[in-house]
Amino acid sequence: MEDRLLGPRAGEKIRDMLIKQNPGTAIQQIKDRHGLNHNNLNNIILSCIAYVQAIYPLLDFHKKTRFEVHSSCMKALKTKLLHKLETTPMDDARFEATLKQMLPYIDVEGLRELPLTLLGRFPDKIPKKFVDKIAQTEALFKIAPKEVQRRIWVAHSAKFRDDIIPVVRSYITDPDIVRLSNEMSIEQPAKVITQRRSHPSIKLLMESIGGITVLYNYLGTYLRSLYVQTNDAVYCTLRFDLLMAMHEANMGSITNVDPCHELVWNLDACNRTMSMDERRVANIRKFFDKVGRDDPVHGDIAMILNDPFTSNMIASRLLDLLNEATQNGKPAQSEEILIWTATMLNLGAHARRIIQQQKFRIPKVEAIVTDKFLTMLTNCILDDTLGQLKREAEENVEYEVVEFTEDNLVALNDSEVARKLLCHYILGKLNELDIHALARTLPYITTSLRRNSPYDYNGVTSDALHVTYRSFFHSFLGMLSRQVQLTKFLVNRKLQNIIMNDLLLPCAELDTSAYEQILGFLLESFRLVVSSGKAGAIADGFISLGRWLEHLYVNRPKKYLDEKKELELQEVYASILADASTLSQGKYRPKPEDIPQLMPYVQSFWERQDQMDTSL
Repeated sequence: MEDRLLGPRAGEKIRDMLIKQNPGTAIQQIKDRHGLNHNNLNNIILSCIAYVQAIYPLLDFHKKTRFEVHSSCMKALKTKLLHKLETTPMDDARFEATLKQMLPYIDVEGLRELPLTLLGRFPDKIPKKFVDKIAQTEALFKIAPKEVQRRIWVAHSAKFRDDIIPVVRSYITDPDIVRLSNEMSIEQPAKVITQRRSHPSIKLLMESIGGITVLYNYLGTYLRSLYVQTNDAVYCTLRFDLLMAMHEANMGSITNVDPCHELVWNLDACNRTMSMDERRVANIRKFFDKVGRDDPVHGDIAMILNDPFTSNMIASRLLDLLNEATQNGKPAQSEEILIWTATMLNLGAHARRIIQQQKFRIPKVEAIVTDKFLTMLTNCILDDTLGQLKREAEENVEYEVVEFTEDNLVALNDSEVARKLLCHYILGKLNELDIHALARTLPYITTSLRRNSPYDYNGVTSDALHVTYRSFFHSFLGMLSRQVQLTKFLVNRKLQNIIMNDLLLPCAELDTSAYEQILGFLLESFRLVVSSGKAGAIADGFISLGRWLEHLYVNRPKKYLDEKKELELQEVYASILADASTLSQGKYRPKPEDIPQLMPYVQSFWERQDQMDTSL
């Protein structure tokens, strides 16, 4: 291989020969050694030179440089040779012979695609030394066909991890994916699933893995590890979406060996309709019957069930079952399908612990949830139903007090099943604008957060309680921003007081995520209403805007706000006050006595902005 006149080493060798001996002798040795001394070859070369010299003037007339001409010739020759390498039938003997001819070009920039293309047709036959060489030479790896890259990744799992993790993170950190993961109530589930599953990262992961089971298993290991490290359920979503994307692409080499394929396929159908019909439930239960009691696959099953989209679908179905049991006058604990559904939700909630501790049994739903919390929620549902009937009959409504005991608060603290159920119940009541139900339950979200205060938001991982409540506030405020709910919120002072005084303002003191979301809600809803041209009595609902802002500023969770975050929030305050001063001719500008501490805080921001503008 070293005797070939290829690459930088060949040039150095010719230079040394010309220096160390008579140039004429050296040239003759080169011609003899490399077959350049035959008359026929010389005639061909001379003939080619003559043709090229004849066409040069025409090329010069068209202002084509020699470099462009030679590069084009080389490109055409390389394209033709690449086509031959890609299409010529080859048995083992011919492959070996061709590979021997092509491998010297692997070190020649501009020609290294030739051996790499050949290796791409037979990735399993790449010699180990070249597997290692390509793995260690990034310039070679980047231009190698995907088949070669997969062969390298199979042999070098650490390189696969380093190359694939950035792709995974681009999915995990995508703002749209994060936003969708925080939605507890999806209006167009099929559209959302399509949007999520067509993400470029999903396509790139599928292309990278191909049908190679080893690479798929490597990725599964990384996803489990990253999920345990971060407690970010979007890794569970990626686990779910990737498998279903491979199902939709008919990648049987993967789906046929993934033990969770049947489960994911059935759950995906449920997610698309946001329901679990009897046939799907029967299929899922049959799937679980085939999984052994301590089978490690329970870790992957739990991750799949912990996909936020899936867990919220199950929680929504669980609340429906609780409503059905209440309407039928049956204790929730006696409904076998209800308890099974709660167990599925609970299994997903324990995904991180199951993988971390390697204890693969399905955990039972806590007794305090089945015996206490479900009973309390059943009583709330029954009370709501009776109240609705009395309102329809135009009778005076007298509500019984539903006791929310210490046991129920403990359940909220310890059980994701209880938290998810309460959050979905509240969102349903907000959708119905049931003031009584909201007045009864909203304070318990606040109490639950207060029992877990203070909370370190700078920690490496987020605990399940705060993750769930973050999603709840995102969904609650999103629903409150809808036209009907926002209008009712602004014109009904009782509803406004319940939402602001029992939930939003006190929770903003305890939770930085709630604090940021609440401020954002006030900014966007004020702009929406006041600039709509239909403000009137609706916009008058912002009469308390100044007092709300002052309360939020004075009671902000300063301990968890770094300098960057503080500046961002200061800008939001400034934007709200600026809007209040300009929109609708300043009709809704807060009174100075309502914002005695906030005004100097915002004033300093405006002064700083003026100084920056002046310096520019």
